[in-house]
Amino acid sequence: MQASLKLHPTRFSTASPRALLLAVTVLGLLMVPSVAHALLLITCPAGTTQAAYSPGLTNTPRLIHAVGQELSGLCTGVGLPMGVSSFTTTFTGEDTAACTTLLTASEGDQTFVWNNGATSTWHFTATVGTSVGGQRVTTLQGPITSGLFQGAQVTQVVTLLNLDLAACSTEEGLTSASGTSTYLFTAL
Repeated sequence: MQASLKLHPTRFSTASPRALLLAVTVLGLLMVPSVAHALLLITCPAGTTQAAYSPGLTNTPRLIHAVGQELSGLCTGVGLPMGVSSFTTTFTGEDTAACTTLLTASEGDQTFVWNNGATSTWHFTATVGTSVGGQRVTTLQGPITSGLFQGAQVTQVVTLLNLDLAACSTEEGLTSASGTSTYLFTAL
């Protein structure tokens, strides 16, 4: 693509430096369209996450089955296609776990189902979470491996709120957890 700019000689000489910088920047963006199309910066704050554990998590590691669902908040940002504004995702699995290892050092695959029916599958790795006052904050990161936004990086921050950690000392254990979830999608 070849761009040309015709400026009137007298107008050019009186143009402010700010206007000239703006014109050069716009021309640069027009000459490199692939950069503008590759940029992706989308955030989906204020989502929710819910999980159920069977048998419940205790202070002693044991084999548990977990199922859950996450609903994203309203997604906004650069690179978000028209009509795409939120997603849902579910998870299920078995692992040897305890209250002390809840949402720590795990990895897996999860598929987002966007509100327009498109899907994105990502491979995540969870970093060790922190616990403060009955809350567990964990960060999960990884790439989208297929579907909408393939190649983008995803960062999810999950905060499990008001965990009944006293239940970890009972035979029944902690049978559910819920909280907030925020996602960030990036690509250059």
